[in-house]
Parts: sequence; C-alpha cells; structure tokens
Amino acid sequence: MNNKVPSRETCLALMKSAKMPEHIMSHSFVVEEVSTIIARLCIERGYELSIELVSAAALLHDIAKAKCIEEHCHHAEVGAEIVRAWGYPQVATIVEEHVSLSMADIIACPTESLIVNYADKRVLHDRVVSLDRRFEYLIERYGTTPQKRNLLNFKWKLYRKLEARLRQVTANDLAF
Repeated sequence: MNNKVPSRETCLALMKSAKMPEHIMSHSFVVEEVSTIIARLCIERGYELSIELVSAAALLHDIAKAKCIEEHCHHAEVGAEIVRAWGYPQVATIVEEHVSLSMADIIACPTESLIVNYADKRVLHDRVVSLDRRFEYLIERYGTTPQKRNLLNFKWKLYRKLEARLRQVTANDLAF
C-alpha cells in the first residue's frame, strides 16, 4: 500500500488544480488548524498519530464539495476517488470517512480520521464554533424533512460523545 502523504505545498497545488473555491479553501485551512492542534495534544498524551496525514486530509477533505453541490453527488465519496487517483490512498480514506461516525469509532478514538471528522464539525464556514452551533446550522440548512432532522439530531448526539472522548483523551485541553 502506498503510504505517501502529500506535503502542505502539494495539497495547496492540488486544491488549486481542482479549482476549489476560495470559501471552501478557507474552511479547510481552519479545519487543518483545529485538526493539528488536537492531533498534537493526542501525541503529547502518547497516541501514535501522523500530523502530516492529519494536515493533508484536513486540507483535502472537501476537495469535491463544490463539484458535488453542482452535480448533486456525495462529496466525501467523490473526494476520496479524486484523492485516490492522485495516489494518496491513506488521505483518501480520511476524506471518505469525514462525514460518518459510529460508536465503534468513538471507542477506538483517537485516529487521524476521527480528528479531521470532529474538527470539520467544529468549523462553520471559516470560524471555530461550538458543536451545538454547528449542528444548529446543519439542521437549519439541511434538515428539510423530519427524517433528515432526525438523522442530524442523532449525529449531533454521537458527535457530543466523540467530543467528550476527545476531551478525556486530551485531559480536557481542547481550548476551543
């Protein structure tokens, strides 16, 4: 398996080559910042994580967002296909997983994938916000049916559990 991780400069070039809109790039930069802070805290506590992998995945996690808004496709799946085609399978896996979460994931925490996933849920556009604020926005924007609202509320509860687990892992040092 190819374990190659693109450098930050390569990620920036890939973002530009994919014509990632400026506002999505701004969001990704903040997700990268939050992700690397959390990863460093976890590493300080003895967890084996790759800052480079976290950084690259955070930068590229929404690589297909604009395309999929236009084409009505699943941005995590399409983004993973794009990143895999560029030759970065580890990053592609995180891109694909950044919108899904299960209790088994939370128990296995922390992983690079969960850190990027959580950080993405803490960034609204280009600002760090509370998990509650982010999910209020998601429900307002995407909760167009009772089923979608129920699913988002279910996910909100899972992300609260993930946040509690990350706070436990980092000794409550999450400062945002």
